Amino acid sequence: MRLFYAARPAEPADCYDRAMPAKVPWLPSHVPPGAAAERCRACGHTALIAWTLRRDDKTKRVMRTWVCAECQRTEERPEPE
Repeated sequence: MRLFYAARPAEPADCYDRAMPAKVPWLPSHVPPGAAAERCRACGHTALIAWTLRRDDKTKRVMRTWVCAECQRTEERPEPE
């Protein structure tokens, strides 16, 4: 005997807010105590914090990744040496 199941809809459920992306687990979801936060250009919250450092392979400059704890947008800025 074979059982046939109805195919699931291809679109996500209506309960999800499609305008708000899901939080990324490795990015901060809140501003740590004592962190110097700046205003995020994307969402307007004062939640943009310095996050990680990396060295650019081509220019050898040190770059800092800033992340917004609210909308989780990132931007890179050159770090003063």
